[in-house]
Amino acid sequence: MRDPITIITTVRDGDAFLDPYFANLGQILGPDDHVVIVDDGSAIPFAKPTGWQDNPCLKLIHPGKIGRGAALNLAIESSPTDLVAIQDIDDLSLPGRLDRQVDAFAIDHNQLVFALARSDQRRPTLGGLQRFSPSRFYIGNPLHHSSLAMHRSVWARAGGYATDLPCCIDLDFYLRACCLAKAIICRLDTQLIERNLNPDSRHFARIPDGLYQQTRASVLEHYRPALPWSVWPAIAKLRELRLFSGKDVR
Repeated sequence: MRDPITIITTVRDGDAFLDPYFANLGQILGPDDHVVIVDDGSAIPFAKPTGWQDNPCLKLIHPGKIGRGAALNLAIESSPTDLVAIQDIDDLSLPGRLDRQVDAFAIDHNQLVFALARSDQRRPTLGGLQRFSPSRFYIGNPLHHSSLAMHRSVWARAGGYATDLPCCIDLDFYLRACCLAKAIICRLDTQLIERNLNPDSRHFARIPDGLYQQTRASVLEHYRPALPWSVWPAIAKLRELRLFSGKDVR
């Protein structure tokens, strides 16, 4: 039997996704897995649905409106297991996601382990695992935060998620985990999540572009000195070729 893992979800006004989210949990959770949900100040407090009220694997926390970074930190602090897997309220985990990601930690806990989404093109890699340099984020973000799994020790050594950023919290955490915790970033070449791509209902699609670009530039500049100088000629060349993506890092 594999090691247990805890699904981490933060939510604010996500009632429209409640039914599919909990149906998905029922499909993917192992017998010793857990779920921690932090309601980050929903207008109508998030409530456990029928059939989950007395389920000991589910912990629901109502701290009020504390912000996404603080909500993620609180959820991970409250996890009863060392392994945690992020899942946004409007995304779904596909069968086998937790099993595959737990297996990835059998050799090394010092990793951020991602997976492909069903909407991604699958490109098989050697051993089924692709490793990413942190310099990759200066070009664009090929990873989905909602597919992330990690050992809680990496989160702790990185200092948790930032609580003072209006967006790009994920980008900041990835770079800090690499620079401070010396974590490895890798992605399974298997499609293990299904993302909500509807801009009308996806929160991050509503972030003003100016705010996003300003915050992203600030985060990237902050961690630039900690990265190997050898990557910058290649990044400069990619800039010339206009290969930078748009709003791809939250």
